[in-house]
Amino acid sequence: MEALLGPDDTASGLLAAVRTSRVVAEQADRDVLIAAARFAALHSVDSVEESARLDEGTFGDRMLPLAGQGAPLVSEAAAVEFAAVWGRSTQAGKRFLGDAVELRYRLKHVWARILDGSLLAWRARRIADLTRNLDAEVVAWVDKQVGPHAHKMGPVQLERAVTQAAALFEPDVAAAVAESDAVEHRSVTITTNQTTPFVGAGAEQGQAVLALGYVDGVLDAADVLDLEQAVAAIAHGLLDQDGYTDASLDVRRAAALGVLARAYNSGSFDGVPGAARVVELVIHTDTRELAGTGLVRLGNTRGLVSIERLEQWATTPGTVVKPIVVVDLAADVEAAGYVPTTRQRRQAELIHQKCSFPYCQARAERCDLDHRAAYADGGPTSSQNLTPLCRRHHRMKTHHGWRYHRIRAGTYRWRSPHGYEYVVSPVGTIDVSDDLDPPLTLAA
Repeated sequence: MEALLGPDDTASGLLAAVRTSRVVAEQADRDVLIAAARFAALHSVDSVEESARLDEGTFGDRMLPLAGQGAPLVSEAAAVEFAAVWGRSTQAGKRFLGDAVELRYRLKHVWARILDGSLLAWRARRIADLTRNLDAEVVAWVDKQVGPHAHKMGPVQLERAVTQAAALFEPDVAAAVAESDAVEHRSVTITTNQTTPFVGAGAEQGQAVLALGYVDGVLDAADVLDLEQAVAAIAHGLLDQDGYTDASLDVRRAAALGVLARAYNSGSFDGVPGAARVVELVIHTDTRELAGTGLVRLGNTRGLVSIERLEQWATTPGTVVKPIVVVDLAADVEAAGYVPTTRQRRQAELIHQKCSFPYCQARAERCDLDHRAAYADGGPTSSQNLTPLCRRHHRMKTHHGWRYHRIRAGTYRWRSPHGYEYVVSPVGTIDVSDDLDPPLTLAA
């Protein structure tokens, strides 16, 4: 086993190494932002009219307004490749390019601080995010007020300064932006594919599994108060229900959200249509992976759950058990025409889970099924020739130079228009381009 400390390690030496690495990382972030601004400039136009003329010959590429008023429009196809090289989703890449364009063209004093190395990239990006929706004249004024001092201001001071400067110059615009931001930042994220190993009293190690989901959200204050009132009342009522008499308040509050969901799905809300809880039972032809474990894999969450827990869900009043026709994921199913069959689509969704483009997180259920070898050129409508791609990335493959081939079921190797290569599987995306030294390897 390798020793944790080397013979020359000292406290002062290690601290100096940390400080040097921090400075290098901060400059690297600035360098990426500068490169992004230059890359955007290579793929931009200055007006909607010029964009319309270009659209006629680009087969679906669009010039996008990634920054505020007066900034150039940027090619969507270019943004897709930038995001992949950066190692992020297309949406994140567009946002980053937008920040770079906003800084380069509308926040020139702040941008100067990036160029001279005195401002952290994340602080500059935060200013760009705050000014993106402001009028060009307001932004110019804010830039002059904030730019000279941005490198010395903390995040709270920075945000307050930009907001107050905009409000003083044009209060109506600032109020509108504040309202827009309040709406934009509301969100609810529900993660359904989580399982947590759990060992309790009498449980064999590795055999007990909790099927969990995670909920995270930002709501309007009034909605939060309404939700809190409902959850508190339902959680209190669960004290009299079997299975919850000895449960903690946290457990009962979590269960209360499920009660609310089932009330909607069963149509219990007045005037609100709904449907009963549906438990999908997807049986695979090859179950050796889980044989003897007492666990099954849920088709609609892809998480693991014990057979006992599944039985408890299925026998809850109001539940509909929906058996799914056996899907052999290894079978190569072929259809006669161009349109994939329902069985082929279901098979592709279970194999791939998400869009098969590098770093894309779009669920497979919402994707097109791409004929990897074009149907017009003789490519069959078969399981081995069908790959889920979201509409944006389907266009990138069809019209904008992205190419890929199948390594095995659910795993592909992509090549970008500039020659970068990525391996995509249900596990995730890795960059395997030749210029990486050493190359990344796919985790097991």
